[in-house]
Amino acid sequence: MKNLKYLLIFIFVLSCGYTPIYQSDKKLNIKLDIISFSGDKGIEREIVKNFEKYKDSDSDNIFDLIINASKKEDIVTKDKKGNATSYKLILEIDISLNNNTNNKNFTKKFTKAMTFNSKNNKFELDQYRVNLEKNMISQILQDINIYLRNLENDF
Repeated sequence: MKNLKYLLIFIFVLSCGYTPIYQSDKKLNIKLDIISFSGDKGIEREIVKNFEKYKDSDSDNIFDLIINASKKEDIVTKDKKGNATSYKLILEIDISLNNNTNNKNFTKKFTKAMTFNSKNNKFELDQYRVNLEKNMISQILQDINIYLRNLENDF
């Protein structure tokens, strides 16, 4: 009886049609011809690495991709001595897709902001800041990929 219950749960889970959102075998029907970038170079490397898979596509939908990225870090609070105790990191990425054959243009701005506390050790603070920035870029890239999948119906 116990095994039958587990078997029914297992069959139900397999037959529910679950597919991951961020990981799909379905390729986008898009080819990126020109990728131009302006802004922060550290962000550029991560983003361009993500879009390399669309350069070799066999699609007829050929787009030029223009990316503008900016990173801003502000001090949120200070202690009595004037030392920063917390920071706010803001990443903004503007993408623009332009198709010259059928004059379709799509633009979107992606923004992520995170507030974090300062650390006594400056090396640890810099390492934390770098890891936080990488995580924020990864989240924005997931949002961009979802946006492109939703946009595929408009091509």
